[in-house]
Amino acid sequence: MFGSSAMRRQNVIVVAEENAKQAKLAAFFLACCGWGSLPFATAVEAEQYILLHGNPCLLMISLAQPEGAADLIRTSRVSTPESLILFVDPSSDGVFAAEMILAGADDVLREPYSDRELTARLWLRAGSRLPITFPGEEKRVARLKIDEENRLTGPDATEAVQLTPMEREIMCELIRSGGRIVTRDALSRRIDNTMWVYGDRKFDVHITKIRKKLRDAFGDRYVVETVRSAGYSFYEVPLRKPSDFAT
Repeated sequence: MFGSSAMRRQNVIVVAEENAKQAKLAAFFLACCGWGSLPFATAVEAEQYILLHGNPCLLMISLAQPEGAADLIRTSRVSTPESLILFVDPSSDGVFAAEMILAGADDVLREPYSDRELTARLWLRAGSRLPITFPGEEKRVARLKIDEENRLTGPDATEAVQLTPMEREIMCELIRSGGRIVTRDALSRRIDNTMWVYGDRKFDVHITKIRKKLRDAFGDRYVVETVRSAGYSFYEVPLRKPSDFAT
């Protein structure tokens, strides 16, 4: 369904009452997915369009007063279950979150959120179905290896980094990810054969120790990034050329 000819002109529908917010989200989706957006100021207008013309691949709702948002989500979900629906909760206490999820939203974001968090949530919910490009600088997949004695080495390492068995398991998953985000649930399923429980910080503790070991051995060359509400991303920072420092 994603990117099909029937949906090409309405890959993304953005519902936001402010023109500035519409323009910002349109620029984000163009940069992230290469898709243009169709903006609407109210949920009712967007619902009427969808009833007449069909669902978009992706529906983004970001309203200061989300009147009619739940009805719009229900209409979208019934007509095309495969659509990806994101809702931005404008309340400080998340009062609308449960209502929108029960109506059929795939995910709820809270203000303020970064472009990288939004991208991560898109990737987490849709995966390869979306042509996603992460914002920010170019990042290279880390070129590290781990031997049978839990020693981690790189192409220019002066000495190996000794990992614990758990750190080794985590690093293996991060290296295999090829720079993609690895969720805490994925780590828990692959390492412990159990589902991750929200609020469990067992991996965060090991990640902190891994970061210190990498920093001590390689400086800032390798990064284990925590992506809020998504998981971890591991990559190598490209070495800067002398010309990069020219003024």
